[in-house]
Amino acid sequence: MKARFFAAAALVGLSFGTFSARAADPASCDVVRIGDVGWSDAAATIGVTSNILTALGYTPKTTLVTLSVAYLSMENNRIDVFPSDWEPSGESVIGPYMKRGRIERIATNLDGAHYTLGVPDYVSQEGLKDFKDIAAWGPKLNYTIYGIESGNDGNQIILKLIKENQFGLGKFHLNESSEQGMLSQVTRAIGAHKPIVFLAWEPHPMNMRFKITYLTGGEEDFGAAASVHTVTRKGYVEACPNVGKLFKQMTFTIPGENEMMKAIGDDRIPAPKATKDWLKANSGVLDKWLDGVTTADGAPGLPAVKKYLGVE
Repeated sequence: MKARFFAAAALVGLSFGTFSARAADPASCDVVRIGDVGWSDAAATIGVTSNILTALGYTPKTTLVTLSVAYLSMENNRIDVFPSDWEPSGESVIGPYMKRGRIERIATNLDGAHYTLGVPDYVSQEGLKDFKDIAAWGPKLNYTIYGIESGNDGNQIILKLIKENQFGLGKFHLNESSEQGMLSQVTRAIGAHKPIVFLAWEPHPMNMRFKITYLTGGEEDFGAAASVHTVTRKGYVEACPNVGKLFKQMTFTIPGENEMMKAIGDDRIPAPKATKDWLKANSGVLDKWLDGVTTADGAPGLPAVKKYLGVE
């Protein structure tokens, strides 16, 4: 009788354990909808995330959107997660959605970043080191500051500075194009040893490609330093706790993101392969990221991801 009792108890325990793991994330969580704004850092972080989710048995689905549409889509339950909330510069865009309580910040995935105006080092050596120096360089700069895509949070800050004539920038024009368009302008200016002021940030391979000076004086508008946060639609972590745990535990470093972005942007390696190669070479990060995380069907997550990567 005891043997039969313990055998039955073991079966019940096994069934309960499997049920609990599977029940942590119902089938409705199997597709993970990720917002992508097309930035280089997003290509790296979303590539890493997609590889891990795939290895765990989930289906990542990435949607290319503008920054404001990313938040609106989470509010309307069309996107689950957005890993590219740059702060404090992004507050003007994300603020209204946070106040309505329909989206949530669940983690800081990168600290110590930069996001402000920059110049080539030879320009700073000639005296343009601070926001207050820009106006005097107006004629040499053709009264132009180079930004990225229209609607971007950094562009909005620059436009506000121009509109309010802060730092004497009232005569300036913001050239809005795209990340690649802006970088092309920077490449041409540096090649000709001409002055240029542009929206710059780190991590990004531009910091490996160019010698950049980040201007001082704009801390009140751009912040003294930047951090990047993972944002989800309201209630997502409670509805999908296993995936939510993964997103809470995933953090990146500036050198790591620079490496991945260089492979994707400069070396032209497709993001899925570049980020998978990076994970294989840096598999130690998985121990923390996957602590307590399971596969979609309830098996231990770490061995599944290592097997997917071909890491022993």
